[in-house]
Amino acid sequence: MGLLAARRGPHRAAGRARELGAPLRASGLLLLAAGALAGAPETPHGLIERIACEGHADQSYAVYLPASYAPPAPSPAIYLLDARGRAILPIERFRDASERFGWILISSYNSRSDTSDDPNTPALTAMWNDSHTRLAIDERRTYLGGFSGGGRAAVSLAQRLEGRVAGVIGCGAGVPDSNPSRSALAFPYFGTVGDRDFNYYEMRALDERLAAAGSPHRIATFTGRHDWPPAELAAESLAWMELQAFRTRARADDREALASLYRADVEGAEGLESAGRRLDAARRRAEIAADYRGLLDVSAAESRAAADRNDASLQKALRDDRRRDARDRDTLETLAGKVNRAASEDPIPPVARVSAELQIPALRHRAAQGPPEERLSAERLLANLRVQTGFYLPQRFMDAGDFRRAVLMLSLAAEIDPDAPSVYYDRAAAHARAGEPGPALADLQRAVDRGFRRFDALEADPDFARLRETPAFHKWLTDARARV
Repeated sequence: MGLLAARRGPHRAAGRARELGAPLRASGLLLLAAGALAGAPETPHGLIERIACEGHADQSYAVYLPASYAPPAPSPAIYLLDARGRAILPIERFRDASERFGWILISSYNSRSDTSDDPNTPALTAMWNDSHTRLAIDERRTYLGGFSGGGRAAVSLAQRLEGRVAGVIGCGAGVPDSNPSRSALAFPYFGTVGDRDFNYYEMRALDERLAAAGSPHRIATFTGRHDWPPAELAAESLAWMELQAFRTRARADDREALASLYRADVEGAEGLESAGRRLDAARRRAEIAADYRGLLDVSAAESRAAADRNDASLQKALRDDRRRDARDRDTLETLAGKVNRAASEDPIPPVARVSAELQIPALRHRAAQGPPEERLSAERLLANLRVQTGFYLPQRFMDAGDFRRAVLMLSLAAEIDPDAPSVYYDRAAAHARAGEPGPALADLQRAVDRGFRRFDALEADPDFARLRETPAFHKWLTDARARV
């Protein structure tokens, strides 16, 4: 199935939500009432790596219980949906925050994105029902979080749960495509995105739309690509949800804890300023003044935000930033049209010509040598091209059996990221499916030269079934294993 297909995840959920002893409701979810682990002789803490859902053995999840967890007293909990079902990864990112704020982390092994079905509804349904029978969960403080397509699913599921979700943390992607969120969300939303993420512009646009709608939200940027946030930002997201709990009175009044959140937020803005992230610092100061208004004395924060609004150089930088974003969004639309035309052109066009039309050499040059903001801009544009030519379009062509066009797209991805072993592995899979053993072996060698070592996966991958029948493959495999 190639690394391309493997990234989609091997699990295919059968049907939509599977309920526990009841027909489907209109929302597609049946969520049971809480039933804590009462009378247990000893309460476990820390990571519980895998729990199989009662009655749904194909569904499982991991749990992290902070040291403060003490049933029957309920604790806030967040359900996490990774795009590839890597349940432990988000727990690692949120573990420190869990200990700091006393949140339970519950993470599915069955969540997915980029599938033709909906695995996330049954994944959330199963782990919600099962965890509510095992753990003491605060019904007023239950949250959803997700990465990439899992982030979109978290928004969609929270909307369907009609008030039973206290907030959503969306990482690396915004709202579902079917919901452009032109009106306020019914719950607080904290978004995170890497400054080189291919969804960066989407998250910036979402920030603007939610602000215009007056929806409680904050969207924070970190240094990085398409990923869950680093631990520091994960802690910030939980801290912001703690603040929202104070505002809605879901958490009991605690002036000292509230003041501590405020001080940490102010220090975070100062840290951004010290790191040279002047625009992010100004945005944070404006958010602090708005978020704590009515809860604490925010006169100092409002004074600093007013000074930012009167700073001519800062306002110019903000305008330049908005213009750059608008320019890049226009560029992305143009590039998307060129990619789609090349994908449908007959005969298949030369890679070099399409690469030039997509400005790939120029963008790579700007990403390496331009001014800082222009380097970031070029990296984001290349990341968008890379995900289309290296994942979505090849996936579509492989599923349709159009292997030559899959090769074209993956060749463009190799122009963008020539050091990525996955690109050559996936192109080798396309060649192998097309019955081209020579090019397939050449690309496998390129993948190995760039760090590919999953020979066990190669021997089981159905995309290479025909290639494995050839003596040339076995000779190459023996030689490759010997060299590495």
